[in-house]
Amino acid sequence: MDKLKTKTFLTYLDSSNPLLLLHPCVKVLALIIFNVVAWIIEAPIPLLAYFVALASLYPVLRVPFRSLAKALPYLLLVAQAVTVSYILGSKIPGSVVYFELPWGSFVSDRTLMYMVTVMLRISCMILGSTLVFLSLRDVDLVYGLMGLGFPFTAAFTIALSMRFSILFIEDYARISEAMLLKGARLDAGNVIERARSVLLTGVPLMVLALKRMQELSYVLELKGFPPKGKRTYIYEFVWKQEDVVAAILLAVLLATSALLRILGLFGFPGWPFV
Repeated sequence: MDKLKTKTFLTYLDSSNPLLLLHPCVKVLALIIFNVVAWIIEAPIPLLAYFVALASLYPVLRVPFRSLAKALPYLLLVAQAVTVSYILGSKIPGSVVYFELPWGSFVSDRTLMYMVTVMLRISCMILGSTLVFLSLRDVDLVYGLMGLGFPFTAAFTIALSMRFSILFIEDYARISEAMLLKGARLDAGNVIERARSVLLTGVPLMVLALKRMQELSYVLELKGFPPKGKRTYIYEFVWKQEDVVAAILLAVLLATSALLRILGLFGFPGWPFV
């Protein structure tokens, strides 16, 4: 008999998945702390260790790595943008200057270290955020934000915008596939030609977005949103021992990262480049 599946923001997970069973507040805290820690750490070696640690959580929590396939194109796009910006506009002094450009910018060893650091930081943020979103449901985001002190209207709006963003990405994938089936080559030509091809998806995306917004306004109006008076809730989440342990570990991770940053161990360039 097939295992029961639960729909999350990005995929379907087994209903018995340990990450799925966590308290919504823990999931929202994990989403925040994973990204904050990636910004606290500046040294490339600690960032690489943090990336490996996040990646190791996937098999431990029984989350499939193939779920990262959707985020890979965006990661590659960001990597290209970071590389081009640092190579064409860098003026970071270093011990070794590899080459200089006519307009005054140059690439040094520190330029490459900064570039790798930024890529690792973005990769850690994508890896950690994807891990959480793979187990995060709409109701988890609403109840988690409310548990952290957000009013219901704000929590619902954030969850709605997040769901709308996911739908926007899915619509872009469908439109791209439809254009490829009709003979369009979105990956052909140089960078400018590729950018022009991608822009062709803008019109149908805008039409679909306006249509979804109109339908959403009708649905919210029929459901009486925003609510007036005291509302009731269908779900009730109880803190378990596993939730408390996970929240403590997240707090320790954040505090330790901040302390090591203050002590200079996580500051740029870090060991062994000091």
